[in-house]
Amino acid sequence: MFEHWKSLEGVRKWHVWKLKLIDARLYFVSIFVGLLTGLIAVPYHYLLQFFFNARRTFFDSHPHWYWYIPLFFFLWGILIFVSWLVKKMPLITGGGIPQTRGVINGRITYRHPFIELVSKFVGGVLVMSAGLSLGREGPSVQIGSYVGSLISKWGRVLAGERKQLLAAGAGAGLAAAFAAPLASSLLVIESIERFDAPKTAITTLLAGVVASGVASWIFPMNPYHLIDAVDPLLSFWSQVKLFLLLAVVISLFGKFYSELTLYFKRVYSKVKHSVCMKMLYLLVVAYAISLVEVSLTGGGEQFLLGQATDGSTQIMWVLAMMMIHFVFTALSIASGLPGGNFIPTLVTGGLFGQIIALILVQKGFIAQENVSYIMLVCMSAFLVAVIRTPLTAIVLITEITGHFEVFYPSVVVGGLTYYFTELLQIKPFNVTLYDDMINTPDFQQQKRYTLSVEIMTGSYFDGKVVDELQLPEHCIIMNVHRDRKDLKPAGTRLIPGDQVQIEMDAQDIEKLYEPLVSMANIY
Repeated sequence: MFEHWKSLEGVRKWHVWKLKLIDARLYFVSIFVGLLTGLIAVPYHYLLQFFFNARRTFFDSHPHWYWYIPLFFFLWGILIFVSWLVKKMPLITGGGIPQTRGVINGRITYRHPFIELVSKFVGGVLVMSAGLSLGREGPSVQIGSYVGSLISKWGRVLAGERKQLLAAGAGAGLAAAFAAPLASSLLVIESIERFDAPKTAITTLLAGVVASGVASWIFPMNPYHLIDAVDPLLSFWSQVKLFLLLAVVISLFGKFYSELTLYFKRVYSKVKHSVCMKMLYLLVVAYAISLVEVSLTGGGEQFLLGQATDGSTQIMWVLAMMMIHFVFTALSIASGLPGGNFIPTLVTGGLFGQIIALILVQKGFIAQENVSYIMLVCMSAFLVAVIRTPLTAIVLITEITGHFEVFYPSVVVGGLTYYFTELLQIKPFNVTLYDDMINTPDFQQQKRYTLSVEIMTGSYFDGKVVDELQLPEHCIIMNVHRDRKDLKPAGTRLIPGDQVQIEMDAQDIEKLYEPLVSMANIY
């Protein structure tokens, strides 16, 4: 008995040492995932910017009326074509963050990742080129997850490591979109995997730094750095009043924004008109806005930057622009075409902050030079209210603007906003989209699902015999993979590095994902 235990301890030490080598390989592969994601997501950003500039040049030049007609029909054809792509490949719909979370959880399998990647890339570029109010960040995240999926297949990565590369690719996608590697790592933890795993954090951060480096190389000038953030010189109690005011009004507006956007999405699906007619309605709105204020289309980021650097002082005009952008964004998201909601939400929050700041200027509470400061704080807080990712929102605004003076106010206002949104029962927007996705008939047909976890040193599973494990109801260990071999679970003592496949009811994935992963890992 003693000799058997001594032999087992020797095997265990060998596996722990081998596991460290495997981790080193995983970190190296995650760097490659970040590089490849950057080389795809950054051109995606470049093409979006190129076509936006081309569209703005066209409308600003005020050509003869007859030139508008062929362009209109060309863009209509583009939207119809992308709608067809989405019908053929439903996973490329929307931003892609809910789909990425579904893949990491195991709800979704990318059966044709390369074809879907190309379709997401092309569809996103075409839709944004038509002027719809969508963002680049969601598609960039999903493009990164496609890259992670492809690398995991080509590199024959173990099932337990696959989700690390998917998460690394997703984080690299956001880093490429904003050149913000730290915020990208936090987004994966807060919104996608929704679980604080050191391995995930490291792989995501490594991939994000590389992808961000590629983005900074292609886009050396960050327009957000041009925004001035002059801190208003207020007393302590005046700051307390200001922060409370911002948190309350942003939370209330966040509730309105979330409810109305989801209402538009659900009503849109019930409209009995053909896809061609729905695309026609969307394009008419996009065209009308382009004729008035072309910078408000394509997500509205250029309009926001213009207002933050040299904005209007007319409150009613800014309010009108914000509401037009808000309604157009809701319609664009409702269409289900490839494009994210992160940047449009950021724009709405910034414009809402501008309105609040201009009112405070009129009341003599702050000076005109402090408007951009309030806008940045509100951008962060509004992301907290709608997306419910406080760390990501706070760090993102600090990273992309380089203004650390807004960090502490964003922490205070963001924290208060998070509390108030809890009281208002605002459900995170991407979580709502995820729940809507998994409640479709296709997902309801799933009966059983297999989760792959990797055993780490010191975890609950480490050293346990499979037969002795206390697992949640209806959970069964189907296989143990060790040293490229499949072992029968019965009588097997688990050691670090084992890849364990646990089968469960499909309806329990979201409830049991975190508990089962935590049993296999030490976090």
